[in-house]
Amino acid sequence: MTRKIALPAALSVLFIFFSCATLQQMVQAPDVKVEDINIVDFSFEDITLDFGLLVNNPNPIGINLQGYEYTFAIQGKEFLSANKSRTLDVGAATASKVHIPVTVNFSDIIKLARQTKELDSLSFRIAGKLHPGGMLSAFDIPFERSGKLPNVRIPEINFSGLKVKKMGFTGVDLELELAVLNKNVFGFDIDTLNYNVALAGAEVAAGATQKLAAIPAKGTGTITLPISVNFASALGSLSSALRGGRILADIKGDADLHTPFGPVTLPFATTQEIPIIK
Repeated sequence: MTRKIALPAALSVLFIFFSCATLQQMVQAPDVKVEDINIVDFSFEDITLDFGLLVNNPNPIGINLQGYEYTFAIQGKEFLSANKSRTLDVGAATASKVHIPVTVNFSDIIKLARQTKELDSLSFRIAGKLHPGGMLSAFDIPFERSGKLPNVRIPEINFSGLKVKKMGFTGVDLELELAVLNKNVFGFDIDTLNYNVALAGAEVAAGATQKLAAIPAKGTGTITLPISVNFASALGSLSSALRGGRILADIKGDADLHTPFGPVTLPFATTQEIPIIK
């Protein structure tokens, strides 16, 4: 009785063993390489990379991919990991593309390693596996790629001074100068600046200007905004402040930037006491 039960079990084990061995002899492991890396979304807060994996299937049967897993490391430290379900058919004796998006938040990078704040570029490594289904479910397909990505800093927009161009009994013409500090390894153009300016607590200008400046990599640039103040409509405190040596200035708005990675909107706001240059 015992032998009759053991024999079918043994035959089942042998069948599975020889089936796997035969399958391994008949099927070649698909080849995967990270063919390209593209920046698909960019801001001064985060960046999304698209890893294009080329899956080459040399077998006479198609592959049904069920998903993938990966770990993403920055400066040698694990930063992200994921295990995603995703269906993709790879035809027999052909190659197909698999896209894996990875979003990197720059503030999270600084939390991971404080010293990264001073680096111009960051080393990364992505490593993972594609998970086939069906007959090839036992064959995970590994992939790996290393490289560099830019370490992005938010540009700073501050006041540098207020120049009096012309002053009369009825009003004053001013030039408000803004300094743009760019700590990044890439330059950008300021296409449009939308702004609202207040001096001594009184709103004096609002609007938008275009094609203002080209800000170099690791450099500074200057934006000049012309402002006219009519004393008849201005507060008495503003008129008095403009005749002094310093004034409290407030500006807020956003700038549309043209960067090497595409258009980016940069919101800004600053309040400073600045010198009045006459």
